[in-house]
Amino acid sequence: MSFTLRSALLGAALFSAQAAAVEFTFVSGNPAPESFGNSYVQTLDGLTTTVTAWSTTGRRGSYQSAELEIYAGYGMGVCSRSEGVNCSNSGNMHALDNQGADDLILFRFSSAVQLDKLTLLQFGGDSDLSIWAGSGSLNLDGVKPAALGSATPFINNSSLNTIKTVDLSSFTGSYDWLAVSARLAQANDFAKLQSLTVQPTSPVPEPGNWAMLLAGLGLVGFAVRRRI
Repeated sequence: MSFTLRSALLGAALFSAQAAAVEFTFVSGNPAPESFGNSYVQTLDGLTTTVTAWSTTGRRGSYQSAELEIYAGYGMGVCSRSEGVNCSNSGNMHALDNQGADDLILFRFSSAVQLDKLTLLQFGGDSDLSIWAGSGSLNLDGVKPAALGSATPFINNSSLNTIKTVDLSSFTGSYDWLAVSARLAQANDFAKLQSLTVQPTSPVPEPGNWAMLLAGLGLVGFAVRRRI
């Protein structure tokens, strides 16, 4: 095997490794403070997601900042401004819902990702969703749902209040943000989000991989010196 081919194969082996999927979980660690406009930040394997809550309680049905809540062991939901901070005494128990207003949870990522799946815990016998994904910055304050474009629906056909998995593979390409809403134009969907799995599109090598990369480059350099 020629030196050029060996070098090419070594380089391909060093750089072709794909980043492992990253699974963010939302069943513990309630966001602080308990206030409208709070956020939740989680970093795993060099990727950060910043999560915020929104609801169409603004003027003329536009989005307004809400309170993000994590109910330990159950998942992440929303308390809208009409429901009040820490709306644990209301009928929806700070779920992502569309009763009275359309709640939405926005995930922003520190670098572009491919979307894999979302899991949720259903309440009240139904948990349909409306989902959007996009690139670049997104400010929802004062924005109406229609401004986000056509939503991809998740239709749940089971009334059993169990954990559901939402397949996000239909979102091809890479994205900077993901928006998950209780299904628009309905009023009977209740869910708590439990996890989100994504895959970075620009993987950063782990320390061990950096060591292998440097060792491989050293071998290539040694072979070049022998050929000179």
